[in-house]
Parts: sequence; structure tokens; C-alpha cells
Amino acid sequence: MASQFVVDNQGVGMYPTLSMKVDTSADRDFSQTDLDANLTAGVVSDSNEAGMGAAGDKLFGKVVAVSAETDANGIPLTCTVQAGGVARFKYNTAAAPDLNQMVEVDGAGKVRVASAVDAFAPGGHKMRGVVIARDTTNETVDVWLG
Repeated sequence: MASQFVVDNQGVGMYPTLSMKVDTSADRDFSQTDLDANLTAGVVSDSNEAGMGAAGDKLFGKVVAVSAETDANGIPLTCTVQAGGVARFKYNTAAAPDLNQMVEVDGAGKVRVASAVDAFAPGGHKMRGVVIARDTTNETVDVWLG
């Protein structure tokens, strides 16, 4: 029997949202173009700074906005990061995560299934975020950030 209800948890519990600087390293920054393309998976790249990170880095949250104010290279100065709740991310199809799997960033604004680790990394678990829904048509996953 088909249900008349559509479950969509995106954005549920999305607070806190944090204001952070944007990583200015080459190919690690976020722009409005990235956000428009749904390339929003971010890491903590420095003190109070968010960036795309490198493939395999620990997901921190979803970049939901960048400032209109930019530096001399056109990189936004600040961004807003969703650090909790349910966030929707594009996923890397070469390493697509499945339900109940943990994710990590792919270094290009998407997430991928977390790499296997033999032991916890010093300072905590290497991965963050569990997949609660997957849309293979749009290549997105809903991730519980905690």
C-alpha cells in the first residue's frame, strides 16, 4: 500500500550553525558556485575555518552560505556551516555510501563512504555522520551529523 506521506528530514535539527572563515588554500575554498552545484561537504581546515579538505578527511558539516564579501582573489571571507542535524549532500559515485554507513569528504565538496580504519585515530573517531536516506536519482544522501 502506497503512503500518502513523503519523508524528508533535510534540515531537521540543523542548529547550531557556525560562522567560520573560508579556507583560502587552492581548491579547498567554497564559493557561491560550489553551493549552487550542491558541493557543500566541509571540514575544519584551521582555527574557526572551513574548507573542502582532502579526500578521506573527516566531515564536519554542510556549508549553507558564503559571504558576498571576498578577498583579492574572489574567495568569500566567511561562510555559515550547519554542524548538526540532518544535512543533504551530493555523493561521489565512485565510492557511494549506503544506508547506515559513515561518510567522509571526497575533497571536492561531496561525501563518500568512509574508508576502513583498523583503529580509532588519536583524538577520536575518524568518521562523522551516518547515512539515513539515499536518493540514487539525484545522487544525494541525507546524513545525520549528530
